[in-house]
Amino acid sequence: MNSTLVTIIISFAVLPLVVLSYQLGTPQALGQSSIGEYFSQPALAPAQKQEPKKVLPRRNLEVADLAIDSTEALAWDFKQNITLFSKNSNLTRPIASLTKLVTAAVALDYTQPQESVAVSLRAVKTEGNSGNLREGEILTVYDLLAAALLESSNDAAYALAEYTGNKIAPSQEPPIDPVKVFIKSMNQKFNDLGLVHTNFEDPSGLEDKISFSTAEDFSQFIKYLRDNPNYLPIWEILKMPGYQTESQNSIAAHEFKNTNPFLLEFSGVIGGKTGYTPKALGNMMLIMAGPNNTEIIYLVLGSVDRFGDIRKVVNWVNQAWVWPQEKQ
Repeated sequence: MNSTLVTIIISFAVLPLVVLSYQLGTPQALGQSSIGEYFSQPALAPAQKQEPKKVLPRRNLEVADLAIDSTEALAWDFKQNITLFSKNSNLTRPIASLTKLVTAAVALDYTQPQESVAVSLRAVKTEGNSGNLREGEILTVYDLLAAALLESSNDAAYALAEYTGNKIAPSQEPPIDPVKVFIKSMNQKFNDLGLVHTNFEDPSGLEDKISFSTAEDFSQFIKYLRDNPNYLPIWEILKMPGYQTESQNSIAAHEFKNTNPFLLEFSGVIGGKTGYTPKALGNMMLIMAGPNNTEIIYLVLGSVDRFGDIRKVVNWVNQAWVWPQEKQ
């Protein structure tokens, strides 16, 4: 092949390829070409993590709607935020000794369960004799929590309020009533949680004229108690059929019995609290484990048969709602 022909071939075939390969290799070309787009991406993009879909229940429409006599009621699957049953759940009314759950929470905000508390005459003189506490006996915070939550002892609630109130606001001049300090903290806790349809006037729930809450507010508070590990002693106590203790100075021995009748009747009971005054009527909070690792809060307020009404709501929810099996 003569030299002229070779030169022509190189000019029209090889040289353009060299120029093109040079241009593709430049930063400007890499930023504009499809080849550049390919090389500018990582070889393996990280897989996007997908959140598992909630396994939501469906309403079984073959089961009729529930009618109960209590003034107010709520069943709420709080982990999936599904209201399963509601009746007048935003109506404000007194909640009686359900108040002691708030007292227990505020006490645990400022004390440790093993701290020692001397029961005062003021606490012992509180209306009601549940718990049978004695003036001057020394019990732990945990003992008093058990008395207040299991046997609904008003004396124990006031003893906790006095002791904790003095820790919140130590001795000052002029003196401040530690129980009033404690009650202010109870209301402040609900305000901080945005639960503004609630007011407390005492730590036991006896003052039912201007103390009130709603099923919506109180169920949100119960969720808060479940989500916060600081309140594990509350749930530990509420699972107990009973609790025995003796005052540290040997003044008295006590056995506090749980007023929750559902510990053995239903499986999966996490805890419950009862309450009653003539004005508030019967009240109850019950929390149970539900299907697919959820938890359901049951509340009835203003009931002439609180246990019967709770039983009706629990049984109705089990029939009226169907939870699909969670995929493994």
